[in-house]
Amino acid sequence: MYIVLDQQNNPIALLENMMILDYNDKSVIGIIIGDCFFGKKNHVIGKIFNDHAYLVTGEIIGSVTRNQNYVSTAPTKEQVAAAWDILAGISKHTSDWITEKNKWASISFKESLS
Repeated sequence: MYIVLDQQNNPIALLENMMILDYNDKSVIGIIIGDCFFGKKNHVIGKIFNDHAYLVTGEIIGSVTRNQNYVSTAPTKEQVAAAWDILAGISKHTSDWITEKNKWASISFKESLS
């Protein structure tokens, strides 16, 4: 499992079982397919590579790091249902090439997924 950190290195999300979970309440706020991540919109929001989450514009939206204290848990029925709702709403699952920028986005990771 991985943790997504904001620009101030505060944990904001968890990446587990191809789901993006809110760090505080473990609710599903997005999903991951390959290296692309999706939220409530029907298209790719960004990609994860080089230990960062990037918007399709190339701006950094989060830092991704391995959780050394990870204990595996099965997803709840509610998490699976929420992830499925996001997956079922995706109509454009591909993205253009993302050229990474050394600049943080003006919106938060959670905002990008809503």
